Amino acid sequence: RGGLMRISLQRGNIVYLLLSGLVYFFAVYIAPLILPRTLSVGSRIIMTVIIALLATFIMIAYATKVKNDIDRKDRKHSFLIIFAIGLIGFIAMMILQGVINTFLQYLSQFYHFQTNSENTANVVKIVNSYPIFILYVVVLGPVMEELFFRKAVFGYFYDILIGSKEWIRFFIPALLTGILFAIPHDGFSPIMLIYIAMSFVFSYLYKFTNRIITPMIAHISMNGLVMVIQIMMNGSGM
Repeated sequence: RGGLMRISLQRGNIVYLLLSGLVYFFAVYIAPLILPRTLSVGSRIIMTVIIALLATFIMIAYATKVKNDIDRKDRKHSFLIIFAIGLIGFIAMMILQGVINTFLQYLSQFYHFQTNSENTANVVKIVNSYPIFILYVVVLGPVMEELFFRKAVFGYFYDILIGSKEWIRFFIPALLTGILFAIPHDGFSPIMLIYIAMSFVFSYLYKFTNRIITPMIAHISMNGLVMVIQIMMNGSGM
């Protein structure tokens, strides 16, 4: 039986963590900033999507060659079951997000903070003007984020915590991953609770099925629904 918490730095694949992180952050945060300013906005959006597409293929190819302790466990479910579990996780996340949003809106009446995601609002504006960006938001972004934050980051911390209680191996990596995921999206704010909740739900889907595609399905479904709702709410004249 494991102790409460033990760390073995020899266990985690730090090379995979760093390289996948390098590809992810370059495609998502660095490349869009270094594109020539002489390009039109539309051309820069298209280039951003192309770079993200290439980065996604690179990350998928690399990920297939790397396995952590979660990936090595038996895979008992068929793809159909995996897909169903992913959709259940998506529904659970949307319900949880609704509860958290309601809670934050209640607290904002007393502490006066912003409850809407500026990141989401900015993304919706881009999608409204350049529909091709939907590919980035709904598919490429979620796939890259799950490969990096779930398989690389969560998987790394899960591995190095071998020997710890199983709930510790899950809780600490899920919490750290949620915080790391939230910072580049909406920074340190009450909205961080939503990103942390996402991390726990998606990490559980990954650990429960031992397949990274499960949280990908949930994440893609969630982003797709959010985009549809936001576009419908704001109308064509956003």
